[in-house]
Amino acid sequence: MTTQPLEPQYLEASKERRFTTLKAIIAVLLGRSLPRNPVPIARMAEAMIPGFEDVRECDGKNRNLFKADLLESIKQEHEDDFPKRDDGLTPYDILAIAGGGANGAFGAGFLCGWSQAGTRPNFKIVTGISTGALIASLAFLGPDYDSLLKEIYTTVSTLNVFNTRSLISWLWNESFADTGPLEKLIGKYADEAHLKAIATAHSNGRRFYVATANLDAQRLVVWNIGAIANSNHPKALEIYKKIMLASVSIPCIFPPVFFDVSVAGRLYDEMHCDGGMITDAFVCDFMLHFPTVEKKDGQPGNSIYIIRNDKIKPSPEQVSRSLLKITKRALSTLNKAHGEDHLHCIYAATQRNHFDFNYVGIPDTSVLADKLTFDKKEMNKLFDLGAKLARSGYDFYKTPPTFNGSQ
Repeated sequence: MTTQPLEPQYLEASKERRFTTLKAIIAVLLGRSLPRNPVPIARMAEAMIPGFEDVRECDGKNRNLFKADLLESIKQEHEDDFPKRDDGLTPYDILAIAGGGANGAFGAGFLCGWSQAGTRPNFKIVTGISTGALIASLAFLGPDYDSLLKEIYTTVSTLNVFNTRSLISWLWNESFADTGPLEKLIGKYADEAHLKAIATAHSNGRRFYVATANLDAQRLVVWNIGAIANSNHPKALEIYKKIMLASVSIPCIFPPVFFDVSVAGRLYDEMHCDGGMITDAFVCDFMLHFPTVEKKDGQPGNSIYIIRNDKIKPSPEQVSRSLLKITKRALSTLNKAHGEDHLHCIYAATQRNHFDFNYVGIPDTSVLADKLTFDKKEMNKLFDLGAKLARSGYDFYKTPPTFNGSQ
């Protein structure tokens, strides 16, 4: 029996059916959600970490608690750590470190060079977000940890941070990359000894805060790391490492981090990611509730220092007509504007509370690689640049570089 060839219209119909079926399969896979147990929307403000009820502040919820803790920190101080001026007033210094991925090598270098210059303050408060949280975890403990800070930001490569997933696996995962290597890197230095050092600094009147973004609630969550370290809870180290991982977990690129929480005795989970989604660097108002101490007769006053691991001023560039190029440029522009806005907010807060404002960022003449390309050569260049600037007695910006059209 002779088989008759199919008519062209039947061939086209068959192709269309196959294509439609393939599209349906992809749509199902892309729309597929992994199982979770999220907090009911109406109860999100009530969620707490079991055993760690007083260690975080979300959108003002625990602000009074954090204020009380900061007042307690003054009672814990050693006078040698925070010497009084001739007039009996005690000036305080706050350090806020922004994100920036691989560009964090600049901030790490600046801190090390600052130590070498002998002018680095003993910070009362240190805050960090994204890669700035990793830097801050060592900066908080002082110059004795500079060698480890240098090691992390000059010897790691992309393979020490993440593994890119295969194209097909994107269909059933929640991120383009796997952060297993980053978890190992965090675990390498975030051990019991490190946590104990944070607890000791906390007991001596200093405070360390890290911020993450609660994606469910769309709120910034500020974690009191010293309180966690001082809790003596058996899961303190585990929670600390999860916070550090969450703070650098860029949504879609890296998987989110889940925290088990309770509401009225029932267990749920919260989805957290990079706090840089909400702010570039952070100084909360409760951190500024100190007696007014302004610079006077050559004596220091209350000061805030911001280290931004990026350039702040516009960087004109001719953008190619390419989906990838346009997307990358748009996200870069959004990030730059985002950082500028929050820098101005911090500046406004310093003026209201009589703090001296100090800002340093990567010089605008610098050529930067992609933030997610952890290239040792480029990171060493940035580290050396930051260290050189600090050793030379860098004159901090006293207002944001783009303030009042100053660019």
